[in-house]
Parts: sequence; structure tokens; C-alpha cells
Amino acid sequence: MAAMLAAAPQARAEVTVLSTGFDDVGALGGWLFVNQSNPSGSLWFQGNSGIFPAQAGAGNAYIAANFLSAGQGSGTIDNWLITPELSLPGAATLSFYTRSAATPGFSDHLEVRYSSGGSAIGDFSNVLLTLGGGGPYPALWQQYSLTTDPGTTVRFAFRYTGPAANADYIGLDTVVVNAVPEPSVWLMLAGGLLLVLWRARRRASVARLLAMASLLAGAQGAAAAGQDGMVLVRDAETGALRAPTAAEFEALRAQQGRPPTVAPQVFQHPDGTRQSRVAQRQVYSVATRGADGVLASRCVHGEQAAEAALRQDGSRPRGANASEENSHEHR
Repeated sequence: MAAMLAAAPQARAEVTVLSTGFDDVGALGGWLFVNQSNPSGSLWFQGNSGIFPAQAGAGNAYIAANFLSAGQGSGTIDNWLITPELSLPGAATLSFYTRSAATPGFSDHLEVRYSSGGSAIGDFSNVLLTLGGGGPYPALWQQYSLTTDPGTTVRFAFRYTGPAANADYIGLDTVVVNAVPEPSVWLMLAGGLLLVLWRARRRASVARLLAMASLLAGAQGAAAAGQDGMVLVRDAETGALRAPTAAEFEALRAQQGRPPTVAPQVFQHPDGTRQSRVAQRQVYSVATRGADGVLASRCVHGEQAAEAALRQDGSRPRGANASEENSHEHR
């Protein structure tokens, strides 16, 4: 579990909130096209595979802008391509591919900006990247990855600008925006995971305690019957196992079944008589042999009566001719 929580902030798994390959520029949803060139000319348009093919997909599957962004190819270009408004849990990364036609003598100019959700041109005061202008513009498809400041909403803008006399033709392809959760978000996710695991372990511990209580319950009958054992009860308020109170113990003992049957014991008296106890309620049969050798028998109820009958026959002979006492259950 600790390893999982430690790995979570390091993984920083990104969530893709926008991915566009410009297969059909006319079908773009939520994108804004704003041309403030002077004089105004064409908007961003579907790529021309005859000039160069797309970075990915069909030959014309990219979006393009050129010197005709300003009317008649003269004046100042100010042509904007703006993404939909994106909701983010934290920082965001923007990646895209761009290139020029690499026509000698021309220098295209592109700015990448963002706003905190606003769509007005004045909202895009944050500049992330500037390409071309006074420097070279990529002659082949090149990928750029940029990161914004944390925010809840954002829009990105690609601004094709500069003097129309210096501009030629650029392409833009595979625009992807990924949201990167802040560390606090990961901490909340990790905390939620920790809570789930803790509850699962707690349920497992309770299950083990219940199983233990079930096993211990089997020893309660033995304890109530005077044998080796342990009696525990679960506290109704705390759920913990504890020793029972006197009242609880009496209630448990009252619920137990009949005590186990004990094999009857046979007692040999000094006068040779034998006595066995086989039940709580018994009728004793006492047999004696007289001096003339004649047997006499009688039945008495209870152990005390049998003992008295034996004592009354104190003059009878001992040894092999001694009287025998047997008992049977009262039915």
C-alpha cells in the first residue's frame, strides 16, 4: 500500500482534454476563427497537400494560414485560431506540430498564447511561444510542448502575424492538451485509496474476531459444566470481547444443554456389596442371603434408603455369600 501511494505523485498521469488532427477544418466544434488583419483577408483553412503533406493522417489533414490572411496579400496580418474553453484540475500541457513551406526570402511568424477562459482577443495576454519573425521557422514538422500556469479554465490561441509582404505559408497539426492534476489532487486520491484499504482491513479484522468468538462460544458449555474452558461475551457498545458479568454468566449457563452423560461408577463396600449410580432418580433393589441360605430381596427408593437397608443387615455373612445391591432407573 505504501508503495502504491508513493508511486501516485510520481506517475502524475495526464488526462487528455483536447486532441485535434484537423481532418476536417469545417467540422471543428468550439474552435474560434478571428481575423483582425489590416486589411482583413482569409481565415485559417484546410491544409494543401500539394505544398506539403500533413504530419499525420491524410495528406491535407492539417490546418494552414498564409500571406492572404491580409487582403490582397498586403498590409499587416493578425489571424487567430482559438481552442474551445477547457476545464482543468491543475496545470495543462499543450503540444502541437508546425512547419513552413521553407520558401526562400520569406519569414513566417506565429505566436502561441493563452487566456484564463476568456475568448476576447484582449484576454490572451499570456505568451507561451514565438516562432519565426526575426528568426527561422521550422522547415519540417516539429513538435512543441508547452506548460501553462495552474487554472480552472483555459483557452489557447495560435496567432499568425507580421507583415504580409514577409509571410508565406504555415501548417499546424495534432494539437493535444493534457491536464496534469496538482499534487494536492494526488494527495486526495491517495487519501481516498488509503481510506478504502483501511476499511477493507478493518472489515477483515472484524470478520476474524467474529470467527474467534464463534470458536470461543463452543467452550462456553464446557466452562458452565465445570470443565476447562473460557467464556467471553461481546460488549454491545464497544464491540470488544470481555469477561461476562455474573448475571451474563448465569444467563449463558441457563441456555446450555444438558451436561454430558457420565459413565456410572461402581462402589465396593467392605461387606462385599456393590453399588452403582446410574441416574439421579433411582430405585434400589437390595438382596440378602439369610443364615439358611435363602435369598431375600426388597426395593427401596433413593440412595439414603438403600444405605439404611444395608446397615440393618449388619449380621449377614461376609465374602462370597455377601449381599449384592443393584440399581435401575425409575421408569
